[in-house]
Amino acid sequence: MEKGYKFYCQLDYPDYHYPDSKNGFGTIADNGCGPCCAAMVAENMLGIDFKPWKACLLAIACKARNEIPGTDFGIFTPVFAKEVGLNVKETLDPDEAKRFLAEGRGMIIANTKGDRPDDGYIGVFSDCGHYITLTDLEGDKVRVLDPMYREGSGRYDKPGRAGKVVMEGKEAIADFDVVRQDCYGRPYFLFWK
Repeated sequence: MEKGYKFYCQLDYPDYHYPDSKNGFGTIADNGCGPCCAAMVAENMLGIDFKPWKACLLAIACKARNEIPGTDFGIFTPVFAKEVGLNVKETLDPDEAKRFLAEGRGMIIANTKGDRPDDGYIGVFSDCGHYITLTDLEGDKVRVLDPMYREGSGRYDKPGRAGKVVMEGKEAIADFDVVRQDCYGRPYFLFWK
């Protein structure tokens, strides 16, 4: 049953500019998964008004929206955490991330890698780099807010993804091992009060 988390879909913001520092191009729709995840963390954990465009402005101001596609969370997360009054820790250890959720300590923004042609892995939450928000863990099932999810899109019905995610409203449910594989070698950003 859907828990009613505040959710932002980056595709709802095709006209909100989120320019990179190299070319001045980009919108929230095509590069704003990180700011949408940050907005969901702030609003769900703290009950404050922190829209994706506000997270984008913060990312630009701290130079986290640089030449890479998307947002450099190594730069952004300490600034964001300080701005909203949260603590943050970056880890590459999926078991630490799982324990953090199992203990109900806070929320996580995870960085998925996507498809891995070298070993034939097909990304479940994205075919390339992407940020998702992990809200809680029930047994081995993790609840995910994926800012690229849009109802009716068939996002999780593609070959290689089908059967790995169950939707409850706008909240995706998957085995934690699905997230572990999707984020192979990528960081998890743990947020707590």
